[in-house]
Amino acid sequence: MLRLSTRKRLPFSKWAALWLVLASVTGAGCRSDLPSHPAIGRRVGRLPLVALTDPSLPQVGTAEPTFTGKVTLLNFWGTWCMPCRRELPGLARLAKRLESEPDFQLLAISCGSGGPDDLAEIAASTSDFLTHQRLALNVWADPDGVVRMLFSESLGLEAYPTTYLIGPDARVQAVWVGYRSRDEADIARSILAALNSLTALKQ
Repeated sequence: MLRLSTRKRLPFSKWAALWLVLASVTGAGCRSDLPSHPAIGRRVGRLPLVALTDPSLPQVGTAEPTFTGKVTLLNFWGTWCMPCRRELPGLARLAKRLESEPDFQLLAISCGSGGPDDLAEIAASTSDFLTHQRLALNVWADPDGVVRMLFSESLGLEAYPTTYLIGPDARVQAVWVGYRSRDEADIARSILAALNSLTALKQ
């Protein structure tokens, strides 16, 4: 898990320039899908993200994915982050298993090691990683750090990787901080439970 420092509240331009990532890497990470996590129950609005790999959108075009009515797994990761590199293939497998489920979406946000991000560099390193891992996955970017600042200040984003499960009411249901191999099964169970609840509401 890579922890990032957000203690100082700076104007955004300065904040982005001083975005720090502390090099305290652990293979285990820690799980934070508990009611005490500050994000649980909070609502997530539309996010200004840049689509890196979605062929249905303009190349490196801006989009604002919507959360209402869908079960969303939102993952902050980076190609430079070893725990992230270990985790993402498992999340991609989950997304592949659920690709026929219209009510589910995975939003993987590829982040640089310091802000503001170089979009061309992020796009190239992300493409290289996906190709090397043979992953067919739509990936997004947050080049100006706006989304990360929002999540850091309001939704407890403190480290990479961090994964949020967002329900169809656009509220956070669970959060996983760091990476543990056994989290994949827990995330899958949580997604299926959320999808089952959504199906029941539609009936």
